[in-house]
Amino acid sequence: MGEVTRLNPPPRGGGGALQHYVRVTRADHRGFTEFQFSIGDPTLYLDMTLPPAAFTEFCACHAVLHLDAAQAARVDALDSRWHADADA
Repeated sequence: MGEVTRLNPPPRGGGGALQHYVRVTRADHRGFTEFQFSIGDPTLYLDMTLPPAAFTEFCACHAVLHLDAAQAARVDALDSRWHADADA
């Protein structure tokens, strides 16, 4: 397996680092983990896919906070603001 590169290493002396978030969306048909990754704001995310071992390493390297169901619902509610209303 390759190395995981931190996108924004914590500053010297601690403090000030932005929180990293992960929301697992599903395991795909090949066993890969599909997830949303964000830095600082969980409503702005990248959709990513990694094999399970690489996902575990990625999460450890970035000291991620896994979103719980309530947090994920809040992200979905905020995300819906950016989609056109189908009834309009």
